[in-house]
Amino acid sequence: MKKVILIKRVLAILVVFGLVFSLAACKRKTAQQPQQSSQNKNIEEKITLTFTHMFTNDGSAISTGFYNALNEYKKTHPNVTIKQEALSHDTYETKIKTLAAGGELPDVFVIKGSMVDPFYNNGQIAPLNDALDKDMMWKNSFVSGAFDDFKRGDKILGIPIQVQPTSLIFYNKQIFKEAGINEFPKNWNEFKDAVKKLRAKGYIPITAGNKGKWLVESCILSTLGDRFTGTDWFVSIRDRKGAKFTDPEFVNALRAIDELVKMKAFNSDINSLDNNQQRTLYYNKKAAMFFEGGWAISLVTNEAPKDVLEATELAIIPPVPGGKGKPNTVSGGAGWAFQINANLEGSKKTAALELLKALSSDAYSRPMLEKGGFPATKVTNYDESKLSTLAKKYQQLAKNIKYVPVYDVQLSPGVIEVMNSGLQDMIIGTLTPEKLAQKIQQEYEREGK
Repeated sequence: MKKVILIKRVLAILVVFGLVFSLAACKRKTAQQPQQSSQNKNIEEKITLTFTHMFTNDGSAISTGFYNALNEYKKTHPNVTIKQEALSHDTYETKIKTLAAGGELPDVFVIKGSMVDPFYNNGQIAPLNDALDKDMMWKNSFVSGAFDDFKRGDKILGIPIQVQPTSLIFYNKQIFKEAGINEFPKNWNEFKDAVKKLRAKGYIPITAGNKGKWLVESCILSTLGDRFTGTDWFVSIRDRKGAKFTDPEFVNALRAIDELVKMKAFNSDINSLDNNQQRTLYYNKKAAMFFEGGWAISLVTNEAPKDVLEATELAIIPPVPGGKGKPNTVSGGAGWAFQINANLEGSKKTAALELLKALSSDAYSRPMLEKGGFPATKVTNYDESKLSTLAKKYQQLAKNIKYVPVYDVQLSPGVIEVMNSGLQDMIIGTLTPEKLAQKIQQEYEREGK
């Protein structure tokens, strides 16, 4: 009898173990199935992403980083076909607004800070918080303040392309010396004296290409305005806390540009050239200086004749008499960011998000930094010996620089359109600084109703 009971107990134990192993096997199978399915999906499913951007493979720092990362992405995602359209900066900005207005945004694109509100309010872009929170290593890889231009409350509405100044002065120190100017002007009055001396020597003091309307506003006025008004004024404007474009400080900033025009500080065809053409006058030593952002450092390094490159120095707009702004600030920030179409779903959305991650990876940021660019992520493993001489000069200058807002990144497209078009009119003498200030204020008030 005892033997029978023992056999029954052994059989019971075997049954229990059998059930446990069976359940465990089922669990492993259940856990593995979705993963295998997902992997197979990623490998086998053919995905096509449309991608419109403004990186024209021109050898600039940002272009180098962009195409390096894009090629890496293509290698690791052989099932994804990217139909890309690369446009010049000016053409891109017009086209992306047109596509948005027609509800035909591509799958992946770049977006300016000022485009965030209309695109988001129209449901064309969505917050990227979930994607970033799922990969904290990715989220924490960005430099401090990188998301500022693309945050609305706690919502992150873009992956920043870079963080850089939009207002630097590139000048030829040999031409300055020829005109009797041995060091860069320390204040605005000295700057105007330098303009007169350069003009007297037969040089164009400042070459400028404002055909795309943005250059004078983004590369000159955003910093010069801050010199006169101080940053608190801009914050009050942005947040609608009482400041006006007709305030004397802002009008004085417009007058300062108008005065430069009347002094013939700029080339006469300023509204007919773009920013690429403006540099040609500088390279040919017909002009002594030009205003552009940090992106031009790598362009000048690659494009300028050797003697011009060796003579090129960097500076920022000097302080103005009685100005409320700090003297060590320049307009800057992220400005532009990568985004995806809010209508994307499933594996196509996953592929698009992975592309955004690739475009902020080390493959993107390191080569950009080594060519003198300004990645939005922290880069520690770069080869400092690869930095150009001009990039090293900027590194020295940047030690004391603090960023202030760029007008066309943080103000509405409507206000910026009136401002930029009005600056063109003021430059050709059909609009006074006072009238321009009134027009901007009228648009600002109209939008605020």
